[in-house]
Amino acid sequence: MKTSVINIFKKSEKSETPKTSENRKVSTSILLVKAMPSWWVVLLAYVLAAVFCYFVHRFFVWFPPYLLEVFKNLRGLPTTWAEMGLYWGEKGLTWIAVASAVYHNLWQLGTRYKLTSHDIQLQSWFPVRRVTAVPYGAVRRVGFQQSLFGYLLNYGHVEVDTGSTAGPLILLNCPRPQKFLDVLQPKVEAVIQPGLTHHKRATDP
Repeated sequence: MKTSVINIFKKSEKSETPKTSENRKVSTSILLVKAMPSWWVVLLAYVLAAVFCYFVHRFFVWFPPYLLEVFKNLRGLPTTWAEMGLYWGEKGLTWIAVASAVYHNLWQLGTRYKLTSHDIQLQSWFPVRRVTAVPYGAVRRVGFQQSLFGYLLNYGHVEVDTGSTAGPLILLNCPRPQKFLDVLQPKVEAVIQPGLTHHKRATDP
């Protein structure tokens, strides 16, 4: 008696075609907006670092003579220790200021904000690889905040509230935040409004 053998490695073309087309429909995500944090903030970070380094240098030019006089009155401590401490103190503060500006620059280069046809994505490659995706159906409230410089240079912090205990998703220094929200809000409303209408009909007497 012969039994039928099912080959799980080979599938007919008729059964394979609709499945692949269905998978493509599910996995396809259209990119609507792609942005990175504003370059203006990076420029401001370098300007602030330069100003800080200048005032640090002026401070160590003016202050050490007075500190050395105090240090000379301390018994048992060589004066060279004071000179070495002042030298490395100025260098250390300068390096910290420059490193903070470079860190901000690397973070800006490794961060992307995306709006797709299905969700909001925050992708970051610095200092660690991290990807956060929020579907439009999970969004409860959206808005943005701008400082004075942000208003003048057209960037701000976009806040996406999902009702999570971890707090809202914040897109720092997002360029053109109003345009970002103009694209985001219709997508959120298109997902939420049908659910609200169905809930209202279900609760009506």
